[in-house]
Amino acid sequence: MTGFEFSKLKGAAAALALGAVFAASGAQAATHVLNLTGSATNVSTSSFMFGNTLYETGFLELSGFTPFELADGDDVQVTVTITDGNFTLPVRDFMYFGLNFSDISGGAQPTTSSSNGQFSFDGGPNVGAGCGNCTSLITYVEGQPLSFSSLFATGSFSMSEPYQINSVTVSYQVNNAAVPEPGTWALMIAGFGGAGMMIRRRRRIEDMVAA
Repeated sequence: MTGFEFSKLKGAAAALALGAVFAASGAQAATHVLNLTGSATNVSTSSFMFGNTLYETGFLELSGFTPFELADGDDVQVTVTITDGNFTLPVRDFMYFGLNFSDISGGAQPTTSSSNGQFSFDGGPNVGAGCGNCTSLITYVEGQPLSFSSLFATGSFSMSEPYQINSVTVSYQVNNAAVPEPGTWALMIAGFGGAGMMIRRRRRIEDMVAA
């Protein structure tokens, strides 16, 4: 074999290897299509005080999917059907709604992840949704009714490492009077299950820093 032939063979092998790397990289990204259901009669609600502000929360565990792994670059397409009524947020000055993907119901989500997508409630116009530090899709409503029996959501995820999804919920957090601090977005990460505990812990940290 001449040097020229060897060089061509080496170049072809390198190109093949590079193609394999790109193929492997592309194979990591997936589109997860979920058709989920939940009964409005199973919505769990709670409330807690932070300062002089009353926060009200609610969440509903959804069913109809097989647990899966969410990885960097993955997309989701989710159809949610609410039976036995609507999933309804109390109308307050500040209203946050989320579709949450987690390893356990109400579990803390990885803060090294982010999402970007949109919602369509009952076939209505698309509204933006996302999260800068979790695997939820979150949107904001200001003092307007939000009640739906069907939801279509799409989202893309950026993640530092794969994350197992065993639970999908819809949830809300609403409050009056005080403008929510950026830190209250963290409440969405846990699907609001540990909302009071998380906010109390954050306040203790802030007090320690101030001291």
